[in-house]
This record gives sequence, structure tokens and C-alpha cells, in this order.
Amino acid sequence: MKSYNLDSIDKVFQFATQFSPENHSVFRGVNNSEYDLIPSVGRLPPLSNRDEELDREKALLEQFKMKSALRVPSKPSNDWEWLSLAQHYGLPTRLLDWSINPLIALYFATAHSPEELYGASELNDCAVYVLISHIHIDSSYHIHPFGLDETLEFYAPNISERVINQAGLFTVHHNPRSAFDTEKLHKFVIPGGLKPLIQAKLNLLGVSESTIYPGLDGIAKSLKTEFYNQTTQPLNLEKAPKYMQSQLNGL
Repeated sequence: MKSYNLDSIDKVFQFATQFSPENHSVFRGVNNSEYDLIPSVGRLPPLSNRDEELDREKALLEQFKMKSALRVPSKPSNDWEWLSLAQHYGLPTRLLDWSINPLIALYFATAHSPEELYGASELNDCAVYVLISHIHIDSSYHIHPFGLDETLEFYAPNISERVINQAGLFTVHHNPRSAFDTEKLHKFVIPGGLKPLIQAKLNLLGVSESTIYPGLDGIAKSLKTEFYNQTTQPLNLEKAPKYMQSQLNGL
């Protein structure tokens, strides 16, 4: 993996707008540049060996399938589709979320609560990972997701409006305990101090909570961010007016 620094707002958006579909690139934003590309199931407490960890992962998916069957409007046709649905709702899986849109990845790299983003606290550096020309599959792939011997890009069916809006896809990891790395992976590090400026510019470009999270939750999040962004100087929450303090735990 190669690493680069984007130390100005101009460099950030020059980077984010240089790609075209012909690049065959996908993007993932992390709001801490120290985060490795390890899927959520690989971050669970370790067990005594890999077989036990695989059994736990299978049991998690089976429990999800059993308990969600009556709540799923369209039943997934195989475990690839079940896995993508489980990932969408927060179950620990061997999938990592990516997007074909670099602006979406930039949003997630710089996203914080409004209190953090527009407050006086120091923001950590973030990063956008770019993966180029990797092998990709869909849910008809002939190998079971737990039987892979390499990491692949997985284009799942559109299971929700949120996935569509985020131009989403996944990588599926054959060894979820290990940080993903390849010569086709590039990491672009962005200083934390640029995050508020980047979020403001993304909003002008139509990338905000209300588009990333369609529905009432996105509207509420975008209103809260707009409320804090109206502050023209770093926010001292202890000295904030009472009406502002009442919003600290959400609208």
C-alpha cells in the first residue's frame, strides 16, 4: 500500500474529483487515519483458534437469519445476500463498506458529531482508501462467503435506499483478523483541522446527512449540523446558551 498526504482543501478536492469510471476504483473513508482495514467480525474478542472464530461467525449469521425472517420484506436468496443485509444493519461480518463515489468516502472520513466538528476539541487526522481494479463478484458467486481464499469486491443487490444513495459495495475478506493490504491499495491522509471545511464544501456539492441517510434520521442530523455550523467561532459548550445546550443529546 502506498500512502500520500493531502494537506490543503484544494488538494483534497482535486484528489476527490480526478477519478472516472474507467479507473475502476472504489473508496472507503475512515475518520481516524490510524484505522486499519479490518472488518467488524475480525475485531471481536479472539477465541482459541480460527475454527472456533468461524463457528461463531456462522452462528451469528444463522441467528440473524432466524430472528429477522419475519421482518425482511424480500427474503435474501443465499448467504451472500444475507451477509450484505446483516452488514447493513450492524451485525459483525467479514464485509467492509466501500463506495464508487469518492465524495461519499470523503464524507465518512470527515464525519463527526456537530459538537465535535464545530467545537473546540482537536480532531484527529482521517484517511480515504482507494482500491484499484480489484476482482469483483456478485451474489451469484459459486463459492460460499466463508470458503474464500482471497479478498474480493462484492456487489450486492440494492437492499435499501441508503445503500443506493451511498453508491455502496463491499469487500469480503477471507482472513477477517488481518488488516487488508495490497499493491492496488492507496491511502490518502487528511489533517483533522480540515474536516469542518471539507464537510461544508461537501454540503454545497449535495453530500450531507440528508442525502447519505435518506429519511427522517437524515433530516434530523442535517438540521443539527446546520444549527452548529451557524456558529462563527469555536463552540464553548459550557458557555453556550441554554437553548443550545438542550440540543446536545439530539434534536
